Amino acid sequence: MFTIEEMKTPKADGFHMPAEWQKHEACWMAWPYDETAWRGHHREAKHSVATLANSISEFEPVKMLVPPEARSEAERFLGRGVEIVSCEIDDAWTRDTCPSFLINDEGGLAGVNWRFNGWGEMEFANWESDKELARRVCRQLEVPCYNAPIMNEGGAIHVDGEGTVLCTRATLLNDNRNPEYSEEKMEQVLCGYLGAEKVIWLDQGYEQDETDGHIDVVACFVAPGKVMHLSTENKNDPNYSRFEQNIAYLESQTDARGRPLEVIRMPQPSLWLEEERRISCSYVNYYLANGAVFVPLFDDPVDEQAIAVFKSLYPEREIVGMPECAAIFYGGGGIHCITQQQPAI
Repeated sequence: MFTIEEMKTPKADGFHMPAEWQKHEACWMAWPYDETAWRGHHREAKHSVATLANSISEFEPVKMLVPPEARSEAERFLGRGVEIVSCEIDDAWTRDTCPSFLINDEGGLAGVNWRFNGWGEMEFANWESDKELARRVCRQLEVPCYNAPIMNEGGAIHVDGEGTVLCTRATLLNDNRNPEYSEEKMEQVLCGYLGAEKVIWLDQGYEQDETDGHIDVVACFVAPGKVMHLSTENKNDPNYSRFEQNIAYLESQTDARGRPLEVIRMPQPSLWLEEERRISCSYVNYYLANGAVFVPLFDDPVDEQAIAVFKSLYPEREIVGMPECAAIFYGGGGIHCITQQQPAI
C-alpha cells in the first residue's frame, strides 16, 4: 500500500468510484463503540448492527471493524459469516470513515481518504481514531490511498458510476468543513477524486439532520439517469419545501452522459422526535448488496408503499425489510451510514 498526496488525483490515474449496484467484494462495517453518541440507545444499536451484518453476510462477505477490547462482546452478537477485524475505531459510521473505494479498467482497487472532523466537529462526535481509519483500511488491503484535500464524508456524496455526483451545499460548502472552498473549486476536487465529470448540487438535506444534510438521507441514484428522492405530502412539514425544491431542480437536470434525470418519489416515514430532536428517518438510507436490498422499516403506514417502490426498482434482487434497524437512526444515521461497499474487481 502507498499513500498518494493531494497533487495527484485518482481521475488522472484512471480510477473512478463505481455505482453501488455494481458487484461487491465485501461490505465494511464497524462495531457501535461510543456509548455517548448513541444517547441511551447503545444496546439497541449493537443488536441492530449485528442483525444487519449477519443478514448481509448471507449475500456477500462482511468485515466488521472491532476494537480489541470489544472483540468478545462482538463475537457473541455476530455469526460465522462476519469476519471480525481488530482495529481502533471511534464508532460505527463506516460510510463516512472508511475509504470511498475506486476501481480502474485494469482491475485495480484504490481508496480515497477524505479529511474527517466529526461531521463539522459535532457535539457528540469523537474522531481521533476514525480520522485515520481510511488509511488503515487501505493499508490492510494493500491498495493505493489517495489523500483528498477536503473535509468530507462518504454519506455526503452519491455517484452513478458514469461520471455524475450528487451532493448538498449544506454539507460540503458548510463553514464547519470547507470554509475556504468555492462551489467551483469543490467540484474540481470531487470530480478529480471520484473520477467524475459533473456535480449536481442540492441546496439542503433533511431538516435537523445532524450531518448538516447528507445526500444519502434524501436522495440517491438507483440506475443511470434515475434518482430516488424522499417526498412528503404534508405541506406543514419543514421538509416539504426542501424536498419539492430539490425534486424540481433534479427534474430540470441531465447527468454527465446528457440523460434527463427521472425522479422516483419515496415517501417520508412519520415524524419521530426525541427530546425535540427530529430523527432523520428515511427509506432512502438503504444498502444494496449482491442480490439483495436492505431496507429500514419503521412500523409505519408507508412501510409497505416503500417496499413496493423497491420491488419495482430492483426486480432481480431480494428486498429485505429490516425493522430491527430502526434504532440505528437514533444515532444520527441509518443502514447506508453504517455500511461501505468494497467493489469487486
